[in-house]
Amino acid sequence: MDKENGNEPSPRISFLPDSDASDMVSTDKRTPTKEQWGSKLDFLLSVLGYTVGFGNVWRFPYVCMKNGGGAFLIPYLITIFLLAVPMYFLEASLGQFSGKTMQNVWCYCPLIRGEGLGLLLMLMACVWYYVMLTTWVLYYLYQSFFYPLPWSTCGNEWNTPDCFSFTNPALSTSNVSLGNTTMLVNTSSIVTTHSTSQLLNASVFVIKTGHSSEEEFWQYKVLDISSGFDDVGSIKGHLALCLLIAWIVVYLCVIKGIRSTGKVVYVTATLPYILLTVILIRSLTLPGAIDGVIFFVKPDFPSLLNIQVWLEAAIQVFYSVAMGWGVLITLSSFNKFNNNCYRDAFLLTLAGEGTSIFAGFVIFSALGFMAHKANVSIVEVAKSGPGLGFVAYPEALSQMPFPNFWSVLFFLAMFTVGLDSQFAFTETVCIVFEDSFPLLRRRRAIFRACLAVCGFLLGLAFCTGGGIYLFQLIDWYCAAFSPILFTLMECITISWVYGAERFSRDIEMMLGRPVPTYMRFCWCFLSPVLTLGLLITSFLSYVPPTYGDYVYPPFASVLGWLFAVMPVVPVVVIGVITLWRSPGETFYQNLKKSLQPSSEWGPASDQKPYSALEQWHLNGSFKDKLLINIGYRKKR
Repeated sequence: MDKENGNEPSPRISFLPDSDASDMVSTDKRTPTKEQWGSKLDFLLSVLGYTVGFGNVWRFPYVCMKNGGGAFLIPYLITIFLLAVPMYFLEASLGQFSGKTMQNVWCYCPLIRGEGLGLLLMLMACVWYYVMLTTWVLYYLYQSFFYPLPWSTCGNEWNTPDCFSFTNPALSTSNVSLGNTTMLVNTSSIVTTHSTSQLLNASVFVIKTGHSSEEEFWQYKVLDISSGFDDVGSIKGHLALCLLIAWIVVYLCVIKGIRSTGKVVYVTATLPYILLTVILIRSLTLPGAIDGVIFFVKPDFPSLLNIQVWLEAAIQVFYSVAMGWGVLITLSSFNKFNNNCYRDAFLLTLAGEGTSIFAGFVIFSALGFMAHKANVSIVEVAKSGPGLGFVAYPEALSQMPFPNFWSVLFFLAMFTVGLDSQFAFTETVCIVFEDSFPLLRRRRAIFRACLAVCGFLLGLAFCTGGGIYLFQLIDWYCAAFSPILFTLMECITISWVYGAERFSRDIEMMLGRPVPTYMRFCWCFLSPVLTLGLLITSFLSYVPPTYGDYVYPPFASVLGWLFAVMPVVPVVVIGVITLWRSPGETFYQNLKKSLQPSSEWGPASDQKPYSALEQWHLNGSFKDKLLINIGYRKKR
């Protein structure tokens, strides 16, 4: 922090009541017996599994295709190096240097201490609803063992008279036969579907509205969807059972904390790559697959002149790296003090984002085959989100030779992808509670069992006929603004309140090497500007939630905004309390004190006395302050 008198010499860091250097380590309030990862690979696979989620497989390929194909990779890669890598390094360094989780790491700037509680509320909501994606995948995995695949045929009890099937046209209930040619036309139904598809080789065109068998299986069998948000309906037994199985698996994997989670990820983090590679190899041997891949990567360079493409790239990078959730801070706090988190920032970020590109090849090779077989454009079969995972891709799988085998592989891969992210969310929530209440840590197995039971009981709300509307509402608002805002707060407080120079010296003490100027420049300027731009864009582009053609009632939007605002409330309330209780006579003195690190802040290692690290005040002109903050150091 700057002194009021800019000519005062820079004192040594003294965050504890007694500034005597000999007491710096002995009075450290942190727990000396903190757990650590069993090995470096445990940590790497855990973080990789956390960052690689459904969005990498279900959203990125569609976003890339829609925003210029191969040309989209240019703003995508630029955003990775200007935002994702620097912010990963910042969050990982915060947790690793201090050895603190997302709950109390904010003691470097007590004014934002409430961010820990805000992140906890956000993660608890995420743990509650995110597991439903895994639940639906689990049900599809179970159905994949039936022949023919249940979603590939019409005439089932859940089908309507408007059902048609690409895989089994003879079993369709909404066909129009034209000689030897069967005309199947698919218009939009309750979810986003293939808009007005038609067989191009038909000599006579007859348009008939219908729903594909895959859509009807998803809507009327899996979800048994109700008429709207206020029509809850009954609990669906098949979903409740799958939800129970999902929570049992999650509990068994987190029962012993990072010791068990760190071992489970050896399977769950690597198996998706193996299975998706097998599916990719098979898909590439099918007709039309290469056309799908070319369509995915074909560059449209004029699209780079559209600012929306750059915003889409930044949004995709932000959410796929999952920064601003506190999970990276927490997982990194269990690292060894001198772990090379700078190298990890590049390795894990590029591996996670590379997975998105790899998934694009897997998805579009199969969609290319499906489009070739239906003789329609790939644009008409490409979707994003659950529409891809539960409608379009199952349709492609059902048209492959030996469809059951490939369906099992795909949904098994998706199940492990979902589990990894759920592990990370659940483990982080458990750690926060166990750090706050040591008794829970001593009764870890019982506490985590209780948490799993609560998660299951609350999750039954999503297993009703109106559950999908609740899921969409929470997903729409929960991560809409808070993660971006929290990331912006982290970046500004580290760079300009605590000081990028001071934090860089902390990292140098930890890693034995200075922080590159590129990284500090991103922390101070580029990353905050990009994050602020995303936050403003999120507000300006806000539209009320919808589910297909269904429009939510006004009270549902109010409920959604409560979910969006809830994580921010503790930051404001605790910030005001901190200002009020700060030992100062004026508001300025209280503010200044609340921005200074508390006595709890310091390195996790006691190998080096923290008092030896000098606090580098930014005295002098504004130009001098900027230069020092991005890496220019005055001679002593």
